[in-house]
Amino acid sequence: MATGDSSAPARRGAASRPATSASWLSNRYLFFALASLSLLMFSIDSTIVAVALPTMMQELRTTLAWIGWTLTAYTLTQTAMMPLAGKLSESYGRMRVFWLCVLLFTAGSLLCGLAPNIGLLIVFRVLQALGGGGFIPSATGIVAREFPESRGKMIGLFTSIFPIGGIVGPNLGGFIIEHASWRDVFLVNVPLGLLVLVLLWRQARQRPERTTRHRVDVWGTLLFAGGISALLAAISLLGNDPRFWRTAPFWALLAASVALLAVFVWHERRVAEPAVDLRLVLRNPFLAVNVYNFLYGAAVFGFFSFIPYYAVVQFQMSPAESGAILTPRSLAMMATATLASLFIIRLGYRLPMILGMLLVIASLLLLSRSQAAWSVAGLRLDTFWLLALEVALAGIGMGLASPASNNAALDLLPDRAAVITGIRGMFRSTGGVLGVALIVLALEFSPDKAAGLRTIFVAIALVLAAAIPLTLLIPDTARSRYQAQLRERGGRELSAASVSSEHG
Repeated sequence: MATGDSSAPARRGAASRPATSASWLSNRYLFFALASLSLLMFSIDSTIVAVALPTMMQELRTTLAWIGWTLTAYTLTQTAMMPLAGKLSESYGRMRVFWLCVLLFTAGSLLCGLAPNIGLLIVFRVLQALGGGGFIPSATGIVAREFPESRGKMIGLFTSIFPIGGIVGPNLGGFIIEHASWRDVFLVNVPLGLLVLVLLWRQARQRPERTTRHRVDVWGTLLFAGGISALLAAISLLGNDPRFWRTAPFWALLAASVALLAVFVWHERRVAEPAVDLRLVLRNPFLAVNVYNFLYGAAVFGFFSFIPYYAVVQFQMSPAESGAILTPRSLAMMATATLASLFIIRLGYRLPMILGMLLVIASLLLLSRSQAAWSVAGLRLDTFWLLALEVALAGIGMGLASPASNNAALDLLPDRAAVITGIRGMFRSTGGVLGVALIVLALEFSPDKAAGLRTIFVAIALVLAAAIPLTLLIPDTARSRYQAQLRERGGRELSAASVSSEHG
């Protein structure tokens, strides 16, 4: 994968592009800005709903297990959509797919805001996720193509946009819940979506792209989604009734999940153009990357989804306070991710990933202590600021690990950036959806929700610790390139010194 340094091939590639795309090239930063705005909209939705969960549960008169499906169904659909979006991007053009995904997400957001009951809300969240799941694969493919001379740096900067939504979402969500309705946490996405749709309409229709038509593996996608759905249904029903595990339907759902996923693997091996290329899943080093992303998603996505809820049940914070508690995390993640992206070649991939995971583990263990205040040398931190600092520590860790893990995966096959991004997102989201479902299940069995969450934080820390050795199996191509550059520079300096000595 290209680094931040310009290269002759990259310059020749840019120079050889057809004249019809000259106007687009001059506006590639406009697309980067609009793609970042779309990612911001997606990020806002990922965090703003978590703040609204207690209010939605009360006003829709439903249970924690059912309201949890507004997160679970969204993440599951997004998971199935990500690899499909990568294939569709290669078949029909990244820009067209990106524009359509924005349209679906915006329409889904509008319908979620109008949903009259929990059932329809879950259905509309699925529609919303069909669009949201395609944002990152299609946009990453465009960024990787349009910035060949600085691919790693631009992708790192692109992913660092995500925490901005983590700042805006919880605070905006808390404000909306206190001053308006939970429905507005969905409707807030609509103006941003319409702006992106209007500004990119012309490019989506006229942008020339070289495409390769692929058959869309609908059956593979449905088999995967069905297998995960059956597992999640078993978990959710068990949460509603602890005795459900003794019944035949529980074991039937588990058997159906195993069978559907087994048929999915069988189908993907046989079909000419699978939804998920198993060569990019089961072979090393792709396997190590995918397992790492699965554990990372299960731990981190599940963890942050319940921080506002933890602030309410443990420390009795208001909706505005519980939303604001995530702001330092997002600021820390954004700043750290930006700096890590700028120095990613020098740092390599493994060191930031390991350090980042260790910081997130430290944050989880501190949160599990539920300390209400902290004083030292006359300085006192009250509950809000202490909790905010503990969560910010996790933000620093995520900011270190995310750019490195993103680029480590892309470096394995940079010419298929959209597909690799889709598979990476699929494993992270699958881990996240199972993590959220298991957290909801554990909380349903815990009479004391705060105590239950403290135990869950320790369990998540152990999961992350188990993922650290996987980083040693992932090729550190960035570090290898940096060392090669140093050797080449040293050789040139040695040659220059020899020539100077001879002339002397």
